[in-house]
Amino acid sequence: MAPSAPLCLIADVDAAHASALAEFCDGLGFRVECVAPDAVGDLAVGGATSAPDVAFVDAALGVDELRRLAGGLLADAELFAMAAEDDTVLAEACIRAGYSFFFRKPFSADSLAALLSDIAAEARAPQDPGDAAEGGSMVQFGLLRGSSRGMRKLFRLLRKVGPSDASVLIVGESGTGKELVAETLHQISERAAAPYVTVNCAAIADTLIESELFGHEKGSFSGALRQHQGFFERAHGGTLFLDEITEMSLDLQAKLLRVLESGELRRVGATQTQPVDVRIVAATNRDPQRAVAEEQLREDLYYRLAHVTALLPPLRRRGEDIRGLAEHFLRQLNEQHGTGIRFTADALAAIDEQAWPGNVRQLRHAVERAYILAEDEIAASDLELDATDEAIAVAADIPIAFGMSLADAERRIILANLEHYGGDKKDVAERLGVSLKTLYNRLRDYGDGDADGR
Repeated sequence: MAPSAPLCLIADVDAAHASALAEFCDGLGFRVECVAPDAVGDLAVGGATSAPDVAFVDAALGVDELRRLAGGLLADAELFAMAAEDDTVLAEACIRAGYSFFFRKPFSADSLAALLSDIAAEARAPQDPGDAAEGGSMVQFGLLRGSSRGMRKLFRLLRKVGPSDASVLIVGESGTGKELVAETLHQISERAAAPYVTVNCAAIADTLIESELFGHEKGSFSGALRQHQGFFERAHGGTLFLDEITEMSLDLQAKLLRVLESGELRRVGATQTQPVDVRIVAATNRDPQRAVAEEQLREDLYYRLAHVTALLPPLRRRGEDIRGLAEHFLRQLNEQHGTGIRFTADALAAIDEQAWPGNVRQLRHAVERAYILAEDEIAASDLELDATDEAIAVAADIPIAFGMSLADAERRIILANLEHYGGDKKDVAERLGVSLKTLYNRLRDYGDGDADGR
C-alpha cells in the first residue's frame, strides 16, 4: 500500500478478528497497523509513524483507557470501539468517551464499507498548501471552516447527529468556536426554522438563572411585576444552547435534569407544569469527567446531556487551518472596508509559529488589531502575538497606589482590561486567568449594568 494511503490502527485482543479486519481495511485502501491493545499509546509501536486516520480499539481495555487514548494519540482519528458482547451500557460509555461507533464482534463488512470508503477518499484528497494559505481548500460546514483532520472528523460527526434530536455536549478549550458548533447543529437540524436560543450559564446570577431558564409568574417574588417566559419557553420547538454548563449550580442542575427527563417545566411561582419541546446542546471548556469528579457537574446530568460528545480541537492542532483562518479573517475585513491589505511572508511565518492559547478567538483578534495598524500590508510586528506580554503592559498602565485595597486594585485591573480589549468579557477572563463566571460576578459587584450578559 502506498505510504500516502490513510492509516488504520487496529488494537484487538482477538488476533483472528484483527487479521480479518486488517485484510478488509487494506482492501478499502488503508495502510494497516495491528498492535497489542495495551501498546496503543506508544507512537512507535508497529511501525506507525503518524497519527491514524481510523482506529479500531477493543473495549476490553476499559473505558478509562479508551478515553485517555481518545484524547491523545487517537484524538483526530475516526474511532471505533468493539467488544465480544453486545453491551448497551458499555456502548454508551464508549460513545461518551469519544468513540463515534461501537459494534459487537465480528464486524459487518456491509456496515463498515461505505463509511470507511468515504473516510479513505477524504483522507487521500490532495491539499495544496498554497491553496490552503489563500483559503482555497478550506472546507466550510455550516458556520465552521477547516480542512484539518480533526475538523473533518468533527464535520462527519455533525452531519450524522445534526438531523436527530440527540442531546450534544460540545467540549473544547475557550476560543475554539463552541458557539459556532451549536448554531451549526441547529441550522442542519429539522428544527432550523424554529427558535435558536443561547444561554451563557456563567453570565447569569445564581439568584436569577432559575427564573431566566424556566420563567416566572407575576408576583412570584419581589420585583416580579409581570409574567416572564424563560429561555425554555422561548426555544420551544427549536434548540436551546447551554454554554458553560459546568458553571451552573448543582441545585439548578438537578432542576434542569428534571425538566429534560420529564419534558415539562414549572415557572417559578406556578402551580401547574407545562410541556416543553427543545433540543439541548450544551458546552464546556472543562474535561467533563473531571468536572463530575470535582462536583462541578452532576453525573446524571452529564449522561443526559452527552448522548453525543463533540470534541472541538484546539487551534494549535489544526495545522494549515491556522494560516487559512488568518487569511479568511483578513479577507472579510478587506471586503467590509474595500481594501486590499495582505500579509507579508514574515507575518504568515509568525502566525504559523504561534501556539495560540486563546485559539480561534485570539487569532481573529490578532488579525483585526493588525489590520487597524497596517497600511498596505501586515508585518509580523503588527500582530502583537504575545498576549501575556500585552496583558502585562495593560496592567502596567493602571494606577495602583501603596495602601490601596486588593479589591480596589482588582477592580481597576479588570475594568482597564475590559476597556483595552473592547469589552470582550470572554477574552479578558481568559487573559486574567479567571473563569467567566468570576468576571461577571465581579462586574455585578462593581454595578456594571451589562454584567448579566444581556
